[in-house]
Amino acid sequence: MKRESRAGNSFNTLILFIYLCILIFLLSKKLYLLSSIYVVLISLWLIWVNRKPITRNINTLFVELKKLNQLKYYYITDDNKYIDLEKRQYIFNLFRDAAVGTFFISLVNIIAIRSLLEHFLGKSEIVNLFTIISISFVLIIGYGGIIAGLVYKYTTATYVLIPIINAFIYFFFLHPIINFLPYFVGFLTYLFTTVILYSALTYAFPVHILRKLNGKTVLISSFTTISAALLSPILLFYFSSYIKSGKYLLTIETVKKETDISDTLKNIILDNPDLVDVINHFLLKEVSSQLTSMISLGITAFTISYIIGGLLINRKITKNKLKAKSIYRKLIKEEYPMEYKNLVACSYYGGEDYENLLLNNDITSKIIKDNEVKLDIPNYSIKTQFTAWLKRKIIVYSIFSSYKKIFSELRK
Repeated sequence: MKRESRAGNSFNTLILFIYLCILIFLLSKKLYLLSSIYVVLISLWLIWVNRKPITRNINTLFVELKKLNQLKYYYITDDNKYIDLEKRQYIFNLFRDAAVGTFFISLVNIIAIRSLLEHFLGKSEIVNLFTIISISFVLIIGYGGIIAGLVYKYTTATYVLIPIINAFIYFFFLHPIINFLPYFVGFLTYLFTTVILYSALTYAFPVHILRKLNGKTVLISSFTTISAALLSPILLFYFSSYIKSGKYLLTIETVKKETDISDTLKNIILDNPDLVDVINHFLLKEVSSQLTSMISLGITAFTISYIIGGLLINRKITKNKLKAKSIYRKLIKEEYPMEYKNLVACSYYGGEDYENLLLNNDITSKIIKDNEVKLDIPNYSIKTQFTAWLKRKIIVYSIFSSYKKIFSELRK
């Protein structure tokens, strides 16, 4: 099987090499139209040849997503929900591998199709619009899986970084458009995009992840406020020192060399050297005031962003608890059948409080244990992860393990 696999990989590499050689040859002869047609036809042929594995991978992806939505990997006795998280990470890895594998081919095809459209339709806004939409779609699909995987893996870091990401979006994309409007409009725009980003986060994450994150939101907001209170005077001190040490303050020499002020004003300053110190004093005061305003505005924006994020997360958790309350009461009233899937739904929406209620009830506890009796819960403790890392990376660990095994046998 390994030989067949290697032979298949070698053949695919050879085909790809021949394909690229022909494309380079056509481009070297400046046969751009023919090159574009060649790229599109070859790509269609590759899709047709690999239609079975492509269809199989897409089906696998959608089947796994359906199972996640049906809570097939959510287990009540899995306290940290490691199985569910592992499956979500696996699905995003599938999506990432499929998307990244076709990313380069998709870009090449967009360029080829654009060339064909320009040849037959000429340069027009429609062609430009097609290019922008296509490249944006490919970038979202190509990197969406990678970003989603990172977001799932580093949930808290993502929550913390959202105001910074939002600031980047605002200053590079939104501010150039609305810079003529008053400052409060820009501030409200920043907060509006914050709401959008945190809403997307709360929509994308399952509620059991949000419950873990919810406990950290107050701590993050408090840490931000304390850090800002300490950072503000430090920044003011170093910025003032920088202004004083640099060639930014007014001196008698700079007044003499200055050509943009009138001779009358220049003579007044030169005749009264004490005016230089007065001007520098008010200059430093104004700079400090501006810097303080900027720092205060930044701190306010970040603090309100984290408050918005916490409120949105709390809102989703509260709504899900109401769902769990409704399911639980219907189970008790026997309006819902006492089935395992209903117990899982109640646990998923309600969290630990409802899990404890279900596990303390003899009837529901028996149903849960019967369905999760052979559950293999992964161990993601720090000790286990560190040991796994040592096994992968350090040869000394294997030597140590061998000696430990020998000594344990000698003791026997």
